[in-house]
Amino acid sequence: MGLKNDNIINVERKSFENKVTGFSNKTIPNKGPKFGSRHMQCVLVMSGLTFAIAMRTNLSVAIVAMVDNSTSPNPEVPTYTWSNTSIILSSFFWSYVSLQLVAGYLGRTYGPKYFLLSAYLFNCCAHILIPLAAEHLGSTGVIVCRIFQGFGQSFLYPSTHVMLGQWAPFEERSTLGNIAFSGVGMGSIFGSTATGYIAESWLGWPYVFYIMGSLGLVWSIFWILFGYDSPAKDPRITEEERKYIQSSLKQEDELHLPVPWKKIFTCVQVYALLIWHASSIWCYGLMMTEIPTYLSKAMNYNIKSSGLVTSIPTIFSLIGGIIIGYTSDWLINNNYVKILTARRIFSVISIFGHSACLICLSFLDSSQAHWSVFILSLNGVFTSASMAGPSVAHLDLSPRFSGIIFGFLNGIGQCFSILSPLVAQWVITDPTDVSMWRILFLFSAGFLVVGGSIYLVFMTATRQEWDGPEIPQQPKNKKISVVSLTGI
Repeated sequence: MGLKNDNIINVERKSFENKVTGFSNKTIPNKGPKFGSRHMQCVLVMSGLTFAIAMRTNLSVAIVAMVDNSTSPNPEVPTYTWSNTSIILSSFFWSYVSLQLVAGYLGRTYGPKYFLLSAYLFNCCAHILIPLAAEHLGSTGVIVCRIFQGFGQSFLYPSTHVMLGQWAPFEERSTLGNIAFSGVGMGSIFGSTATGYIAESWLGWPYVFYIMGSLGLVWSIFWILFGYDSPAKDPRITEEERKYIQSSLKQEDELHLPVPWKKIFTCVQVYALLIWHASSIWCYGLMMTEIPTYLSKAMNYNIKSSGLVTSIPTIFSLIGGIIIGYTSDWLINNNYVKILTARRIFSVISIFGHSACLICLSFLDSSQAHWSVFILSLNGVFTSASMAGPSVAHLDLSPRFSGIIFGFLNGIGQCFSILSPLVAQWVITDPTDVSMWRILFLFSAGFLVVGGSIYLVFMTATRQEWDGPEIPQQPKNKKISVVSLTGI
């Protein structure tokens, strides 16, 4: 009888220990180092985006110096008399839209690393050649270089989203996404600020393109050495971190699924996201190409001040994005709100906050120039809220095929970034007339409200069944706070 009781006690003790162990493994997963391979990939993506966006946006400031002979103290710096500056600025997007879907498919099928590398190098070389092309071929030469840059950068975002789909655990998606895409803000800050100072220096505007293109080439070396397509291909990643990422994403190392093209192109949520993306990209194209001109002509800032002032809203966007990403993950991982609720909250903030700022901006004149900086800065914060809302929605829908979905969205959406500077040139015949800017800003605000409202009606944060099967027999990890990611 005593032996029987001892056996029962031992069985119960073993059962209790197994439950404790299982609970421990379930709730406290080993994520690997505090700064692991997933963080390294995000830092690489962030820095790559920084230089790429700087090379994309700096022409908006540099072109003011290219057509103004009073900018640089160096008389040897060439200037030109071009009347087609809006066409030059929009030419980047002519080719940028062409390879988005292809880039997403190639990155998903063969891995994004070397496709991104080749395209990045192509972009850098085209950027460095702009001064030479301007000297010998005029504005046509600059347009050709910008078209080549567009081809190169068409791989940038789809490849980045493929990378995040493979590297960003579900619990850390908003935070890692904001870290990676903070490079967009830093690129705008660096591009506009550095361009203003370099253009007004003895070096002149040509060195804007030489310096930034060279920095992009240096980044490519680091990408070759430390960039990897997925956790399975990284020889430096710890086994604990690899298992944590793959368990969170519910994906197997060797699972190769055919792309569900029909399911993607018949998904209502994808088209709702496309409508928002089109309206958002319209506003992005407007901000990128026309705001430097608006500040210099309508608000009477000089080129150095214009470049610096243009960067201030981006600084607010960068800081706001980090705070919002942290807040979103904290709310979700501590079960204060559901994922869909968090996405909806930050989508509403982004869409209607951005629209309100455009409306306010439309009623300013040159005597209220300081208010334009404040409103643009506030607009940057509202825009950054999209990184916890619609900007990561495709990752929620399908981590596996996020790059392909984003390529589809961005390929069509970027057509509107072609149109916005062309419409701006048609509407604003006198850039010093604030009433003309009012028409443009009010139209853009209305477009964003309509597109954003349609997205809000159909939005979801549910992973779609066509994304593929989950890893069998994997215990579900407890959602992890961003605090554990940052080590704070």
